[in-house]
Amino acid sequence: MKQRSLLLILVLCGCNSLSGGGSSASEAVLPSTNDVELTPQLIEQLKSQPTIDDQLGILYDKFEPLLDRSDSLVGADVNEDGIRDDIEAFIDALQISEPERRAIKQDARNAQEVLFHDFTDKTYENKKTAFNIIKGYEKVVACKGYVGIPVDDRINTSRTITALTYNTKARVMAYLAFNRILSGTASTSLGFEGQYCE
Repeated sequence: MKQRSLLLILVLCGCNSLSGGGSSASEAVLPSTNDVELTPQLIEQLKSQPTIDDQLGILYDKFEPLLDRSDSLVGADVNEDGIRDDIEAFIDALQISEPERRAIKQDARNAQEVLFHDFTDKTYENKKTAFNIIKGYEKVVACKGYVGIPVDDRINTSRTITALTYNTKARVMAYLAFNRILSGTASTSLGFEGQYCE
């Protein structure tokens, strides 16, 4: 538990031990799955973890310098699939089933969606957009349940994806604005059905 808390704090603080501070967009490392070198030892270590979130913790511990901390709010997404490339590299390295991987990617895509909108003003349009993002998250939860990810791992992987996504001050501020827009709204749980998986 302490390790996860430390992970969350480090990611949210946006520490960059390699450059001694925030990097500019021109300095950003654009990771690919090749940057996460899956050695036989690492594959075994990942497979031996009891949860998907524990695997994400191992990948963070070994490859944290790959995380995009550029000035770009949305970060790099070369293949334009809605998931920041560095986070996708972590997800692609996970030793899990493909349905589980697609569900985790759906979670990452949903978290990233917040960064494509400016929620500073409490307009009707912004509230509607924020509510639609939350509806998308309800589908993420339903999909994760459908593919068999246990409840604690559903919660913890979402928290880790959130921490990895909002890892600079600007990204945290955008996330906080999104949450302020949602203040006072309620949502419902969906059944664990395949129709909610992307």
